Amino acid sequence: MSRRMPFCALSGAMLALLPEARIAARKAQPWHSATFSGERVQIILELTGDDRLPQARAFAATLPEYGFDLHRQLVADICVKDERREADRIVLTVEALLIDE
Repeated sequence: MSRRMPFCALSGAMLALLPEARIAARKAQPWHSATFSGERVQIILELTGDDRLPQARAFAATLPEYGFDLHRQLVADICVKDERREADRIVLTVEALLIDE
């Protein structure tokens, strides 16, 4: 029996932006301020292949300004928080703050 991660619109949008990646993990927790509610999300992406470094760099540069179109959520903040280079892959940690509409 395989463990499947629950669907996340943000994960799907990131894979559309970086189709060569694989989502290794996803973690979300509720977030609230005095005026807004939403969630903090952490997504771990893995990239393999010969072009992994330029792909990771382009993705990290594009991500903060990318116009995500998520159903009933706005991306308030998003960035590649960590990049770990290994012999055969690059592991990117993406952190985001999503606000409910």
